[in-house]
Amino acid sequence: FFFFFFFFLTLKNYNCTLKHPHKQRFSMSSTELNVISRSPVPTGDLSNIETAAQPTNVKPESGSWSDKFLCTVKQPQFYVSLAIFVVLEIIVSTTNSKPLYHFLFIYFFLLTASAPLATTGFTFFKGEIDSDSKTNRSFLVLASSTMISWIFAKSVQNASVLGAKYGVAGGFAYAAWYISFLSAAAVIYKLRVKGYASLPQAIQDRYGSVSMLLFALALVYRLYNEVWSNSMVVSSFFSSEAHTSDWWWGAIVSTAVPLIYVLMGGLKSSLYSDVVQAVVFIFGLIIVLITIAVQHNDNQTLKDYLSENHTSSSFFNYNPSGTSADRNPLTLEGGMDLLITGALQGLLSYPFFDPVLTDRAFLAAPRTMARALTAGGLVAGMFIVLFSFIGVYGSMLGRCVEAGVCPESDLNGASLASVKGGVPAEVAKTISEGVFNLLFVVMSTSSISTLDSTFTSTAKLCGLDICGWFKDGAPVPLAKATDWHVKIGRISMCAMALIGTLPLLGDVTELSATTISGTVVMGLGGPICAMAVLPDEWLWKRGQVRPGAFLAPFLSGAAIGVCYMLRYSVKDADGVLKYDHINVDFKPLTIGGGSYGMLLGVNVLGTCLSIFLYWIFATNEWCFGNDVDDDEGKKEKYEMVDATAAADKAERGDWVTRQ
Repeated sequence: FFFFFFFFLTLKNYNCTLKHPHKQRFSMSSTELNVISRSPVPTGDLSNIETAAQPTNVKPESGSWSDKFLCTVKQPQFYVSLAIFVVLEIIVSTTNSKPLYHFLFIYFFLLTASAPLATTGFTFFKGEIDSDSKTNRSFLVLASSTMISWIFAKSVQNASVLGAKYGVAGGFAYAAWYISFLSAAAVIYKLRVKGYASLPQAIQDRYGSVSMLLFALALVYRLYNEVWSNSMVVSSFFSSEAHTSDWWWGAIVSTAVPLIYVLMGGLKSSLYSDVVQAVVFIFGLIIVLITIAVQHNDNQTLKDYLSENHTSSSFFNYNPSGTSADRNPLTLEGGMDLLITGALQGLLSYPFFDPVLTDRAFLAAPRTMARALTAGGLVAGMFIVLFSFIGVYGSMLGRCVEAGVCPESDLNGASLASVKGGVPAEVAKTISEGVFNLLFVVMSTSSISTLDSTFTSTAKLCGLDICGWFKDGAPVPLAKATDWHVKIGRISMCAMALIGTLPLLGDVTELSATTISGTVVMGLGGPICAMAVLPDEWLWKRGQVRPGAFLAPFLSGAAIGVCYMLRYSVKDADGVLKYDHINVDFKPLTIGGGSYGMLLGVNVLGTCLSIFLYWIFATNEWCFGNDVDDDEGKKEKYEMVDATAAADKAERGDWVTRQ
């Protein structure tokens, strides 16, 4: 089923009728060429000959299914991918390896066999989506790509764990971060209307080259975290014990598969594979949730226990702490402190720290982009809430077994602590092996879609922005991307895949995947939102830079976030804080009595401080590093002197009249 489903969807999205589709508009038959060759050479006014030569009402042929199939089969990558796939399947079948490998290998074959070979920067960096495209196809591709790319495997696991801790309120709290879609759509729409083609370009224009480089390096760190965090979630399905052979192979294969097909086609491979992955993800999640609902409904012992001890057996009303008297879900202690933190970061910092989202926000026409991001964000947030139901069910069953009411056989060999904590892989084991495998399909789809977007963003960031800064002092516009930039992009993809996997060599229990990344970059919101939302008349002249207006908020927010991370988040293998001796105390900033009260207080302080620092450095010309128009300053000075002299003269005149 999955084999044919993937294959036909991939053929539908990859238009491979011609190797160079842009040449199809100007293709002519041999008869037409003979007519042209025998025609006399035109004379007279030739000013309009180019316009007259443009074909009208000519559309590229979409081709039938058979044409697309034959076109795909004729590509050299089809045969290479097929040969590798057959060898891998033979190895897995003869060594009695886990059946989970089959899905990854089928994934590899279908996406690499039909992947395009990008030869231009327009294909590799923009996915062949024009900046003024308003088609429904562009909307669908952009909406589905942003949606599936932002449902990270780690985010899915976090949503499930929070569902086990707070009930469905935990899912809504984590979904608050998906306000980032609305914030990115609104802010980048304004930037594009002002003429900017990328976020690094806008920062370079307003805040200078140093600010742009610092911003780009921060994005590299974010992308680096995405690699190991997503591959680690997939490897947990192969083995619950880290650093075993199956655990390592799961991490390596799940990273190599997306790397290979985006090396071939760049952003175009990522965009159109995201459409396929979104469909598979939605169908897989629906089946998993229906199975969990049936399992829950058939367990009358579990339902009776929940009704007596945890408010209700309903997924929406279940309270892990007992009753509302113990912990009300609508209070700060019930998870609302995390929801407010997520909303604050989603509005002002988190969306601009993710190049996967911001790169796509500069594709298609501005209005089409804004609508696509809004639709994708709403769907992604909804699925995050639905994923929390997996953790809610795990908490229900785990507490029932722990209380001795439900038999231990209900765990089906899964770990009680992990089921109670909402770990998706362990919760799936309690139902059946089939559900476990299907949940693996969903999680690996989420992981691979995130990783292919991570690699394409790395290529654009390193190949155009950072290399452009070192070579020309500014990011390279997409229209000027050359083959050299494409090569740099491909090299940076491979480097990111390798370097991003290295943290898995250490103790994985000490790794924390960007859980406070929004706190570290809480200083981004003020400078980026201001240059987009405020009219140009309220800002300084275009072409002049005020680096302090970006560096001061960003660095101060980063300093607060790093101190908070070291003091309260970094733990050793035993779960003990590693740097509790650091003389930094954020407890006075705690808001409420919930688990995330201190995190909320730190974010409120950092956000207010960053906005204040932006105002100081943006409104005062005398701050260090600010560009000032000397001629304009002299003109204002002379006008002030003339006005003072005129006032004195008028005053003396009045005095003479009085005398």
